[in-house]
Amino acid sequence: MTNNNYFRAGDKFKFTCHDGLQCFNSCCRDISIFLTPYDVLRLKNRLKMSSREFLNRYTRVWETSSMAFPMVIINMRAEEDKRCPFITERGCSVYPDRPWSCRMAPVDIKGKDLFGFCFDKTCCHGIGEGREWTVEEWVKNQGADIYQKMDEKFKEIPLKLEFTGFTTIDKHIKEMFFMASYDLDRFREYIFKSSFLKKFAVPTELAEKIKADDVELMKFGFHWLVNLDIRKSMEIRDEIAGR
Repeated sequence: MTNNNYFRAGDKFKFTCHDGLQCFNSCCRDISIFLTPYDVLRLKNRLKMSSREFLNRYTRVWETSSMAFPMVIINMRAEEDKRCPFITERGCSVYPDRPWSCRMAPVDIKGKDLFGFCFDKTCCHGIGEGREWTVEEWVKNQGADIYQKMDEKFKEIPLKLEFTGFTTIDKHIKEMFFMASYDLDRFREYIFKSSFLKKFAVPTELAEKIKADDVELMKFGFHWLVNLDIRKSMEIRDEIAGR
């Protein structure tokens, strides 16, 4: 059993969350919830929105520098004590499709095989109460393992897709990264309303998959970004813009 601020994957910790706790819902305000591409996919489909509509309505883009890839973060409700827009008095309104970070909470990754709590025990009354868990048990119970698997290929992109130092080209790279990662419906239009399939020699069977399946499209987008042909992608961008 862990008795300090840090623990390993095999250590036991206690946690429970329910509406009988005084702190119920309080952890869902005034925090930064970053979204992975799979988070956005699940949420926009849950809300029956296009990716663009979801991103414009519920998120903002966060960048650390001009040489960093953009990330997506949920916009908290400024007029409601910075509460998450999906929180109601009964709890999370999108719970079955809640983001990865919400599934992991209160567990926080501190390093390789090193974990801790992302909330203070004085604020989160569920820590130290209820059932015992290992990190692996918690991840599987919360369905976070599926999210982690989807995120593996996404994490490879910044390691293999490099900026050039040329402002115009780097701006294009960022736009392609954001579109193929987060704005899937726009990416689908980019593919199927242009000469993309021909230029990138996409097999018919694969084209049918990515046209009908968001997950397949997301996976394809990750692979495409890792092997991005800047010249061809710019040609297609100009082709669409010229219509």
